Amino acid sequence: MKKYLTIIIFFLAPGICIGQPFDTSQYRIKMEDPGNTDKYFTNDLMWRGADGAASIDLENGKVLWLFSDGFISSDSSGSRKRSVIIRNSVAIQDGYDLKTAPVRFYWNTSKKKPQAFFQTRGKSWFWTGHGIMVKDRLLIFLIREHEIKTGIGFEASGWDAVLVSNPHDEPSRWKMRYIRGCETFGTIAGSAAVLKDDEYLYAYGAVEPATHEVYLLRWKLTAAYNGNLANPEWWLNGRWAERKTKDPVPAPLFIGATEYSVHYDHALKKYIQVQSSGFGEGKIGIRMSDSLQGKWTDLYTVYTPVYDGIKKPFMYAARAHPELHADGIYITYNVNSFDFEELKENLGIYFPKFILVKIVKKDGRSF
Repeated sequence: MKKYLTIIIFFLAPGICIGQPFDTSQYRIKMEDPGNTDKYFTNDLMWRGADGAASIDLENGKVLWLFSDGFISSDSSGSRKRSVIIRNSVAIQDGYDLKTAPVRFYWNTSKKKPQAFFQTRGKSWFWTGHGIMVKDRLLIFLIREHEIKTGIGFEASGWDAVLVSNPHDEPSRWKMRYIRGCETFGTIAGSAAVLKDDEYLYAYGAVEPATHEVYLLRWKLTAAYNGNLANPEWWLNGRWAERKTKDPVPAPLFIGATEYSVHYDHALKKYIQVQSSGFGEGKIGIRMSDSLQGKWTDLYTVYTPVYDGIKKPFMYAARAHPELHADGIYITYNVNSFDFEELKENLGIYFPKFILVKIVKKDGRSF
């Protein structure tokens, strides 16, 4: 049971409404059958599933996937029962079409047993957030976690980042510089979406543990390129400013989750946020906004997964992947079990699952 507590669980706050209503009169939202892409991550007989699934366009025809806690089999049997649990791993997808693009997984193999790809010292560990290419470098945000004796057995203690100077090489040859995250008053910067424009890098995060108020931070691109993530500006009550103290606590953009995505849809001319909601047999919802900082709509449910055959299911970590080619937008989510024995035995869960969502503006435009 102790090992079970090490499996990442992103508990989700209730759908507290602090935005504007989602205007269903303007959009038609359809779910499309993802076909065999729903099993995209299941073919490697050593990589046996993991939490999360954040994707980053490496801008060279390849996609980087970031995962948190996962199973690495000790042999080619594909069994989780003979697997080691590692804290994070990555994968490279060669191409943007899930129907044709191969994927290869990576973890640290420097010791006898598989180890986390992103390493930290002491008893803490890293779970993965999101990241982005900044010119010819790759910046990835990491969630710093540690074990506690109460509650669910772990909590976030902050965030770090890693700057990769040669991201187009194979990950096993990456030159990585770790960057200690600055004080952000409980907000785990970059735990969710990371975006950029011509001048700034933007990182969404959520307050941890558990409360999940969402804030938006930014740095100059030149600073981010050089690994300088100190002194971010915050979107604070209608303006950009540095935040020197915890109090007074500013109003959040919305109540989110630890993991979610934000991307800009050029056809709809809207920012779209995707997240999980609820606890246990949760749902997947979206928000929209005209700008990065909002005002965001309330969360609108677009999909409820089917949990047939799973004894004690819970769902989490929904994210969109706009860099993937499709007639619509691919969204991944994770299904886990509160029963660790079921998790080890049921290979139909714990691999990230895909759905395909199509949003059509009622004047005929769609993405």
